Amino acid sequence: MSYGFIARNNDSYIHIDSETPRLCAIHRGTYAATFDRVARVSFPSPITTVEPPCIFIRNDPARNNELYDAMSIVGSAGNWTGFNIQANNVTWRPAGKWFAAVFASVAQSRYGLRIFGASGEVVFDSGSTPVVVTKANQDWSYAGYVQFPSLGGAHLYNNALVAPMAVDEYFMINPFSRGLLQPSVTNWTTAGVRFDWGANRLQIYALTNRPQGGVWLDIGQPAGVFARLPGT
Repeated sequence: MSYGFIARNNDSYIHIDSETPRLCAIHRGTYAATFDRVARVSFPSPITTVEPPCIFIRNDPARNNELYDAMSIVGSAGNWTGFNIQANNVTWRPAGKWFAAVFASVAQSRYGLRIFGASGEVVFDSGSTPVVVTKANQDWSYAGYVQFPSLGGAHLYNNALVAPMAVDEYFMINPFSRGLLQPSVTNWTTAGVRFDWGANRLQIYALTNRPQGGVWLDIGQPAGVFARLPGT
C-alpha cells in the first residue's frame, strides 16, 4: 500500500489493513429444525455486502449421523436476510451453532478505533468480531462404497485433515451446498457433509444405489475450512 494504515505483529502478520477488510463475524446463534428436516435461520438484521456471507456451522456432537445435503442463503446482493440448512433424512432435525462472516466490518462499537475507506465504507471497526481461520484442507480420498445408517448405500470420501474441533471452532458449509456429478448421466448424486466427531474429520457421503460407476472417485477439491470464534 502506498498510503493508509497498517498494523503488524512481531511475526509480520497483518492485523489491520485500511485497504483490505478482514473476515468478521456479523451474526451468530444456534440452529434447530422443528417440524421438518430444514433448519431455517433469520439474521437479526440484513447483511448488506454484495457478496453472500460465509456460513460456518458446528453440528451438534450428539447428532453425529445427520448429513447436511443442502444450504441456501436467503436474500440478494446487499440484503442477505438468513439461510437454510437441510438434512437428508426426513426424520432428522439438524441442530448446532452457527455464525455468518463477511470480508467487511460494521459500525457497532460505541468507542474504539474505526477506519473508513475512500467511498465512506467501514473498513475496520474494533468492535467487529474477527474470525480466526485455524486450518484448511482441500484433499479428499475415496474410501469406498459403504452402508450409511438409515440411508442405504453411499460412496464415502474423507478429508485428509484429521484433528478434533476446539470448543469454539466451526467449519464453513458453503462449499458443500450442492451434490456431486455422476459419470455417464446428466444429473447429479445427492451428497451430504458432516463433521464426524468420532473420526475427527469432515466426511462426504454421495448417496446412490449405483455401487459401481455411481460417482467419480476424484471429487475435485472442495475446501474444508475451519475457524474459531472465541467465546462461543
